[in-house]
Amino acid sequence: LLFDVDSGLANLNTIVSGSGSLPGESSTYDAITRQTMFNVVSACEGKSSFPSFGGSKRVPLCFVSAAEAGWPEVSGGQFVEEKLAPTWLKKYLAAKRLVEDRMASSSKIRGVIYRPSLIWDWSKLDVLPVIPVFNLASALGVPFVDKTVRVETLADAIVQGVEDDDVEGVQRYMQMEDLASRT
Repeated sequence: LLFDVDSGLANLNTIVSGSGSLPGESSTYDAITRQTMFNVVSACEGKSSFPSFGGSKRVPLCFVSAAEAGWPEVSGGQFVEEKLAPTWLKKYLAAKRLVEDRMASSSKIRGVIYRPSLIWDWSKLDVLPVIPVFNLASALGVPFVDKTVRVETLADAIVQGVEDDDVEGVQRYMQMEDLASRT
């Protein structure tokens, strides 16, 4: 969910969303992102063991966050978020960060957090023109802009994150590309 009902931009989801979804009247960032994932984490924690994952092993749980959730960790990112980001983006990132924190605090799951920037494939003609801009900015070292990620790369990285017990924590585009190359 890129634009929730409170953003005033919900109708744009039919264009920017890969699924073409249109959020319902209760589709806020908090309800869709935070509450849903908190419920998933709690359900995982409520299980005493996961036989299909080796019994006592922590269950792998993957979450697709956003590269921009890492802005406070990079030069200039905090300025961009505080001074330039619109309110809807701040709420979007707040919900993503709450989920990341909740996953990181759990001892019963192996949280794998993917932070892609712009996710794309060749069918998303609306984003194709901006891909070179993101990729060039990233290549030039603009600290708060990450290289774009193809949806196939993200999917392969998620599969690898579930399968590989050594994968945990935040995965930026570099790690996603590496994980995807292993499948």
